[in-house]
Amino acid sequence: MAEQPCIVAIGAHTADMEFTAGATLLKHVRQGWQAHLVSLTLGEKGSARLSPAEYGAQKKTEAEEAARLLGATPHFFPYLDGELPNTDEVAREIARLLRRLQPQVIVTHWRDSIHQDHTNTYHLVRRARFLATIRHFDLDGLPPMRWARMYYADNWEDPEHFRPYVYVDISEVFADWEQAFKSFAIGRGEGGFPYWDWYQARTRIHGIHRRVQHAQAFAIDEDSMFQVRELL
Repeated sequence: MAEQPCIVAIGAHTADMEFTAGATLLKHVRQGWQAHLVSLTLGEKGSARLSPAEYGAQKKTEAEEAARLLGATPHFFPYLDGELPNTDEVAREIARLLRRLQPQVIVTHWRDSIHQDHTNTYHLVRRARFLATIRHFDLDGLPPMRWARMYYADNWEDPEHFRPYVYVDISEVFADWEQAFKSFAIGRGEGGFPYWDWYQARTRIHGIHRRVQHAQAFAIDEDSMFQVRELL
């Protein structure tokens, strides 16, 4: 029996990957993949009325419900919102998880962001993929990971130089993704920023460009933008 493929989405905060790649993960799940949602912080400092401890607990519960609806397994790292360190220690912790999960696909943040946690996550995940893949790095005796394909999600906070290259048609899972999206209070419009309006509009525009109803878009590394053909 063929090994079940695995997709892992790694976000700086809870809701980051659920909003930007949740529908894509759900579509993979329905095609027989394992899916994992990794939050490096809870995003606990984003509430104007709740303490970080209160809001962190709320967002963890929301993320668990969203993961359930998306058919994904949630993972929570212990770092603090706005204080995510870009260090080899953190990269090694992510690399250990990658070795345990053995994904074929990794989704994370684009490199240019207005939020430093997002930028740090981009660098941490790239470093973690390298550490996880090279067998000479000892990570608790875990076997090395095969080289995984990397994609960068379309996030309203990561717009600079973001160029969509891969589009996933999410039309058939759009309604179920909306339900998972709105597991989060901020996904239902609480907190001021209209997250759902932005993301559903964005997926509709991507869909129009690709002649489908809705699509999520992903960037890839520039050195991966090549094709080999016998003829044009």
